[in-house]
Amino acid sequence: MPKHQKEKQYQSAREHRANQSLYSNAPSSSSATRPLPFDCCALTLTPYITPVCTPDGIIFENSAIFPHLMQYKADPVTGNPMTSRDLIVLHMDKDESTGKWQCPVLNKTFTDRTKVVAIRQSGGNEANVYSYEAYHELNIKAKNYVDLISGLKFDKLKDVIVLQDPENEIHRQLRDIQNFKHIQSMREERERLRQSSLDASNSDVRRSLTASRIMDKIEKEKRKRQLAAEDEAAKLLKPNHGDVSAFSKSSTTINLKIYTDELLSAVNLTSGKASGSFTSTSMNITSKNSSREATDEEIIASQCEQLKRLKRKGIIRMFTNMGAMDIELHCDIVPRTAMNFLLLAEKGDYNGSKFHRSIPNFMIQGGKNSKEKGEGSSYWNTPFRDEFDDRLTHTGQGIISMANSGPNTNARQFFITYKSCPHLNRKHSVFGRVIGGLEVLRRLEQVPTDKETDRPLEAIKIEEVEILENPVEVALGLESERILKLKEEKKEADHSRKSGLLGLGASNERVGHSSFDDRAATSYSAASDKKHTTVCRPLAVGKYLKTGLEKEMKSKSTSSTANGDKDASGEMNAAMKSRLPPPPKKTTFGDFSGW
Repeated sequence: MPKHQKEKQYQSAREHRANQSLYSNAPSSSSATRPLPFDCCALTLTPYITPVCTPDGIIFENSAIFPHLMQYKADPVTGNPMTSRDLIVLHMDKDESTGKWQCPVLNKTFTDRTKVVAIRQSGGNEANVYSYEAYHELNIKAKNYVDLISGLKFDKLKDVIVLQDPENEIHRQLRDIQNFKHIQSMREERERLRQSSLDASNSDVRRSLTASRIMDKIEKEKRKRQLAAEDEAAKLLKPNHGDVSAFSKSSTTINLKIYTDELLSAVNLTSGKASGSFTSTSMNITSKNSSREATDEEIIASQCEQLKRLKRKGIIRMFTNMGAMDIELHCDIVPRTAMNFLLLAEKGDYNGSKFHRSIPNFMIQGGKNSKEKGEGSSYWNTPFRDEFDDRLTHTGQGIISMANSGPNTNARQFFITYKSCPHLNRKHSVFGRVIGGLEVLRRLEQVPTDKETDRPLEAIKIEEVEILENPVEVALGLESERILKLKEEKKEADHSRKSGLLGLGASNERVGHSSFDDRAATSYSAASDKKHTTVCRPLAVGKYLKTGLEKEMKSKSTSSTANGDKDASGEMNAAMKSRLPPPPKKTTFGDFSGW
């Protein structure tokens, strides 16, 4: 048979037992169970990083179980009393290439079908984890009850803890998610809330469909007025930041022609016209290396760099049909992601959108555009890259992160975590957190959802997103002012360079001329009868001509002092004549009779 076949031509033992129980009308225990994956914590249902276990063999994440024990002092799986002293720290080996847990002796990866044991070290709450195959071959068969790593002796009845045994029915029931005490309590609470809502709707006063709609509308208007009153009170207590309104919304760099040497985050790239004109006959001759025009991506990167240098957080208030939440945005750490969210919110694209996916103990997702079909795009109509930072992780409740379909595919959708999700770190860009209204987030988590699609059965809408602090507007204004100032400086520098080449003075009058005859002039002093020869010096071109002219004028003036002023002026005019060869003399020809 082929090695990688798509369709099996046989039934596995598990499928055979399930079919037998189906045909015999007997309940199937394997089909009703939902075993916890081996690499997941029994409390958070997410992959663990620092595992600990109970004497029953249930594995938890150390950072998650300790706060639970401090608050409830009970095992979240069985409900029995338990303290942190009952926990056993597990030392497990991980394959660096795949990142999965494995047996340190056989180097075999632990799967959901592998029998795994932990050997507790004598005199402490630590244990080394092995596969049962290694324990059976090297300890039980050899009758050598010594730990394979530490070399310490252990008791096979007291110190051996079974962490996973797929063949043991009792252990499989213990690891069944449906039997966890905290899951059952959460379902009972949700059922109680649903029943109370049904009882409230089915009260003694029976309403028609139209009356129910009117009453719902009245309740929404009442809740909106209460939130508006709270907002007005918060604004009165909040200090006024005048620097935010100092820059108008129109002060962006979109309408300007921007070059690469004017950006903050790009290198100075030339247009290539100077080098191309030396080798190409189809290009005009150019001797100046000018910067090329910046692309849209380079302009956005420069704006994000300006926002990052501003070092300010953004704050918004998200109004939903179940309450309002205050959200802080990390504009100084992930500027591109925060800028995309704020610009979309300012545009009003999130108003009226729904949270279309909610998974209890995990997250709630939303952000689809209510006006357009499909997933929706970013503010720049193209997906943008991920922004990761070790300071921003999916730790705790109320973390806001970007939803994507792979690396560098961020658009507009986002999600808010109900609990810590460390397995999402460096896969989704964290850009904010809920700083007010966590009770609203807990209320959203309790809304019942469809089991197949995870869509909330009751609509959860974003009614409005109000921007309280907007550093993006300030950063765009600063970037526009900086670029305009650079353009003015470049314009002035170019004008002064051209003036120097053309020989223009401070009053923009012509001082140096192209003809050599105009480079010297005779001026007379009003105070005396002496004659002075003034030579106008060009600023850039022909600066060495004056030296030869002065020498020639000195020699002429010393030899003609005794001949009078008329002779001196004649000699000077002779020296000022052009040095070009004289034109040929005109000749006339006769009738060529002498030829």
